[in-house]
Amino acid sequence: MAEQSSYLLAANARKQSRLMWGLFLLSLALVSMLIAGIVSIRPVTGATAHSSQWLIDWQAFIFTSIAVAVLILLACLWKIMTLGSDGADIARALGATEVTDENSDPAIKRYRNLVEETALAASLPVPAIFVLEKESGINAFAAGKSTDKAAIAVTRGALELLTRDELGAVVAHEFAHIRNLDMRLNLRLIGLIHGLMGLYVVGRIVMHSAGRSRKGGQLVFLGIALVILGLLGAFFGRVMQAAISRQREYLADADASRFTGDPLALAAALKKIGGLQRSGLQEAVHDELEEARHMMFADLSGKLSGWLSTHPPLIQRIQALEPGFNPDTDWPQVQAKPLQK
Repeated sequence: MAEQSSYLLAANARKQSRLMWGLFLLSLALVSMLIAGIVSIRPVTGATAHSSQWLIDWQAFIFTSIAVAVLILLACLWKIMTLGSDGADIARALGATEVTDENSDPAIKRYRNLVEETALAASLPVPAIFVLEKESGINAFAAGKSTDKAAIAVTRGALELLTRDELGAVVAHEFAHIRNLDMRLNLRLIGLIHGLMGLYVVGRIVMHSAGRSRKGGQLVFLGIALVILGLLGAFFGRVMQAAISRQREYLADADASRFTGDPLALAAALKKIGGLQRSGLQEAVHDELEEARHMMFADLSGKLSGWLSTHPPLIQRIQALEPGFNPDTDWPQVQAKPLQK
């Protein structure tokens, strides 16, 4: 039964991957055509002084649509190439600190041992090990395009607040992402969202420059249009993140339970996250983590669920692992500990 469930989840994950590309191409086409429409529309005065109409210069429309689409794609590729394939580089870019053999912190030693044990159980290479030292909430992520260049990071809060079994379950969840090559898709998602968000950045620059130009009014109008379309692109990007990430989280939860043989340990870690969320103590500090929110073990929003959440509702994840969980009475009281300086 567990293998059949895993197969169904994997099939759903592949469907979600195809959905990602479909949503991105739809977003790309829509945004490109809207910008092209703004640029290529022309006023045509009629025979009388009081009659006029608007026509589209189709040559300009086609050229502008292609140019905008190419620029967005180039921004996507640039972001993906900047992130690179090495998970360690990605972890550093997201604010994580690498764990060295010289580190004598008992919590770090326990964490390193768990990573090595899970790598052996999953028949995978030991990844580079990182900690998000400034994060007092419970979270984690895996990064890298391949299993031999992977990295795992957990927050300082996870090290301080989770038991050994709970932390081991979280580590196993991230190993499931590594084994299923979810990291490769995650990097593509970051690149696609960056490309869609690029219009917003360009629009802000155009509006800032409008005051120093003789055509300030036209530039302001163009800047406002780019900002609006950039926000539209960001919305599509968030929809894309939510659509792809949810099924992959369910699959990773199921795989982690098989790695550890203890689904209740993962459920306990998720319940502690819920306790922090209910207290408003789970939100991330690092701004860099926001565009990588779909890579995280738990949602960064600090909410139990949401329409655009990149993760399944926390209650549903827990009940899939512990069917008897009662969300009205079973949340633990968790207090984030002060971070080490």
